[in-house]
Amino acid sequence: MKRKLKKKVRNTLILLIILAIGAVGVYKGIEIFKDKDTSINKTSSSKKEKEVWPKTSTLSLVATGDGLLHNAVYLDAYDSKTGTFDFSSQLDMLSDIISSYDIAYYNQETLFGGVQDDLFPSSSYNVKGYSSYPYFNSPSAFGDAMVAAGFNMVSLASNHSADCTRDSKECIVNSYNYWKSKDVVFDGFNPTADNTNNYIIKEKNGIKYTMLNYTSTLNGLNGYIKNDPYLVDMYDEEKVKQDIEAVRDQVDVLIVAMHWHTGAEYSFTPTAANKEITEYLSSLGVDIVLGTYSHCLQPFDIVNDTVVFYSLGNFISNQGDLISSIGYKGIVGVLASMDITKTTYEDGTSEIKIGNIGADLTYTYNKNHNNYKVIPFSKMTSAYNSNYEQIYNDYSAVLTSLNQNITIAPLGSNL
Repeated sequence: MKRKLKKKVRNTLILLIILAIGAVGVYKGIEIFKDKDTSINKTSSSKKEKEVWPKTSTLSLVATGDGLLHNAVYLDAYDSKTGTFDFSSQLDMLSDIISSYDIAYYNQETLFGGVQDDLFPSSSYNVKGYSSYPYFNSPSAFGDAMVAAGFNMVSLASNHSADCTRDSKECIVNSYNYWKSKDVVFDGFNPTADNTNNYIIKEKNGIKYTMLNYTSTLNGLNGYIKNDPYLVDMYDEEKVKQDIEAVRDQVDVLIVAMHWHTGAEYSFTPTAANKEITEYLSSLGVDIVLGTYSHCLQPFDIVNDTVVFYSLGNFISNQGDLISSIGYKGIVGVLASMDITKTTYEDGTSEIKIGNIGADLTYTYNKNHNNYKVIPFSKMTSAYNSNYEQIYNDYSAVLTSLNQNITIAPLGSNL
C-alpha cells in the first residue's frame, strides 16, 4: 500500500509539475503575443508619426527664343517631290537636352496661318502659300518638329501676328487651332472674343503653372484686326492686371512671355521701358518673365523675386546673312534653364522658389543656305565656326552683364 501510495503521490506531483510548466508556457505565449501585437501597433503608430514636413517638389524649365522662319530655313526643310516639310534634322543636336526638362518654352515668332495661295503665290525663293520677310506665314510642320523635340509651352503674339494683312483673322484662327490640337501650354491668340480669359493651366509634380503672352506692336498692321481686336493679346497695363488677378490664385507658378517693342532691334541692352514693365509684372506677382523681340541676346536678371530674361534671342533664323552688319547677334541664342521648387508646410501653406539658374548658348548654323542646324555651345566645335570660343565668351558676357548668378554651360560639356 505504501509503495502504491508513494507511486500515486509521485505521479500526481509529476502531473502537477507538467501542468505548471504548461501554464507558464501559455502565459509566456500570451505575453509574447501581447508584445508582438504592441510592437505592431507601435510600428503602425510610428509610421504615422514619421510624416516629414515640409514637403518639397520640383519642376525643371528650359526656355529659348524666336522661331523666325525665313524662307531659306523652310526651303531647307522642303521636299518638292512630296510637297512636305521636315525640320527634324535642324533640331537633332538639342532634342536630347530639351526632352530632359519638365517645361520647355519657345516663342513662335511667325504665324502658322495655313496655306494662303492667293495671298502668297509661289516664286523662285518661296513655296506657294507661305511667305518670308517682311510678311511671314510659315509651315506648321515646324511646330510638329518642335513638339517632337520636347517643347510644350509656346507664345504666339508677336509683331508679325497680323502679317497676313487682309486674311489676318483667318491666319490667326488657323494658328490658334493648330496649337489647340497639341498638348502644350500656349497663349497670345484668341479665336473668339469670349476665349480671351481661357487660360491653360497644367500640373506636374504637384505644381500648377500657366503662361500669359503679350506683344507691344503689330508692326503698324493693327488696322487689319481693328474689327476683331481680341484676336491678339496686346500689352495693356489694365488688361494685364486683370488677367493676372484672374489666374494668380489658381497656379503656383505664373510665367509671362513678353514680346516687347520699346527699343531698337539688335541691342544687347534692355530699355528703361522694358525694365519698368518687368517691375510692374513683378509687383503683380509674376514669377518668371521671358522676353523676346530684339532678335539678339540680352541679359538675365532677378527683379525683386522675379526671374527675367530680357531677350532670349533667336532660336532659329536666316539672320546669319546679316553678319557683315550686325555680327553674330541674329544667330546666337540661349537655352535658359532653372528649377522651380515648391515647399509645402503642414498647415497647408506653400512657397515657390526659383534657383539653379543656368544657360547653354546656341548657334544657328547653315552652309550656303542649306543644312540649317541649331547647335548648343556645349556641343559646338570648330567644324561649325572656327571662332566659336570668342563668340562664346562675348555672348556669355552679354548674358551676365546685369547679374552673374547664372551658370553657363562650358564649351564641349555635352560632346
